[in-house]
Amino acid sequence: MTPKDYLLKLPESFTVTSIISALFKCVRSTITCTLSIPGKCVRLPESFTVTSIISALFKCVRSTITCTLSIPGKCVRELNHYNQDAEEILRRYNAEGYIVQREWNEMLTCQDIETVDRSRVNNDLHVSEDNKMISFQAKCPGGRVEWPCALAKELESGKHCWILEVGEKSSWAVGVASETILKKMSIPDSCKEGYWYIKLFKGKRFQAFSSSMTDLSQNPKKIAVYLDFDKSELLFVDLETQITIHKFKEQFSEKLYPLFSPGIHDKGPLILQSVSQKDVKETLGRHTSLLLQLLFDVREILGKYISLLYQRQNDPERFTLDTEWNEMLTSQDIETVDRNTAHGDLHVSEDNKRISFQGNVKCPGGRAEWPCALAKELESGKHCWILEVGEKSSWAVGVASETILKNLSIPDSCKEGYWYIKLFKRKKFQAFSSSTTDLSQKPRKIAVYLDFDMGELSFVDVEKHVVIHRFKEQFSDKLYPVFSPGIHDKGPLILHSIPQNKTN
Repeated sequence: MTPKDYLLKLPESFTVTSIISALFKCVRSTITCTLSIPGKCVRLPESFTVTSIISALFKCVRSTITCTLSIPGKCVRELNHYNQDAEEILRRYNAEGYIVQREWNEMLTCQDIETVDRSRVNNDLHVSEDNKMISFQAKCPGGRVEWPCALAKELESGKHCWILEVGEKSSWAVGVASETILKKMSIPDSCKEGYWYIKLFKGKRFQAFSSSMTDLSQNPKKIAVYLDFDKSELLFVDLETQITIHKFKEQFSEKLYPLFSPGIHDKGPLILQSVSQKDVKETLGRHTSLLLQLLFDVREILGKYISLLYQRQNDPERFTLDTEWNEMLTSQDIETVDRNTAHGDLHVSEDNKRISFQGNVKCPGGRAEWPCALAKELESGKHCWILEVGEKSSWAVGVASETILKNLSIPDSCKEGYWYIKLFKRKKFQAFSSSTTDLSQKPRKIAVYLDFDMGELSFVDVEKHVVIHRFKEQFSDKLYPVFSPGIHDKGPLILHSIPQNKTN
């Protein structure tokens, strides 16, 4: 089968997450690509590996990337679990919500709110002499639903940022509000127009409030609040991880006041902070550490990819493509055994799908042949059957010529007229015909595919779509599918039907 070229077209603007995801879904071999990165030019050779493109991305990932990838070949399902590993890594580091260093630096240069306005503080609050620490000082009467707050200077245009430490406090709220807040100097306990804030209640409920309410999961200790009037954005970022907690998109038309409430359930203060260059370096260090760990994880997975691709190039017959797999399953016509052909030491279920050994598993010494059951005879065309072996310690499955009808058993050594694979006491896994081949991959479910015209008998791992073994033989006699559950355990072999909606 000649591989086709598949062209993956990505949007003109996309995130690092999406390009990495796309690479993991389509990586089949060498990739040729041109990267256009606004603001910074990166030169890559015309032909390079997946590893080098990932490395290049991490070196220059600071802005939007435009790209077209030309990717030869087609993914095989053997790589699916590596795709899942990659997706788990991307979820773990929450790449989509991450504030990259360029954006982070821009936010911090806008920091202009470092103190509260002492003239706008609720009477139930105490503000430190430096106007940076706000704490609750009253006794909370039962039924109190609004929280007292303090405000900072009014804002009506431009970009602004402030940093707030909430630490281990059980309750707090921070955000902005319109001029309506000046009437009561308190924060409502429910959704209300003119308020945009995030709130933690008794260490349990963490929510964002405006005209609607949103549940949040990330519980930070330090928060950066960033307001951009021009973009109509209010952003709350976890200072320690640089991950977005919540974002409001709103057309702000009135003056806004940064608000701070320490809640009414503990005496711990909210603390406004100035971010020093030391803090920036520490945050950048954590950011770099996360990226490095992510890069190492990605490289580990890519190493597995490259290993599989190398196998694919050197042994292409081991892998079954989707088209071949679907063709196999549409040929499935053997779903039961012929009860009349079962050896006397075997038990066949009423539906003729389960075959198990019913003799003495403490087999007397010298027993070399394994009893078996057969399915209908085959003499032309394409045929397929699915067999579950599970965790059985011993079993054998394949085909045999009419000579098998004499004693209904499988020989323990090579013999003309037999083609089968066999597991012996979980240790020896081999293919038998006129010669023996050692096998390594021990499957739980097997698809056996016989093509008389091509002279091929294939055994495929159903879960991985990888060929376990393939016989090439010019078949001239009638053949019988053979099934032996071995003589070392009572576990059954189970014939399965594959629903048609699962063949795609």
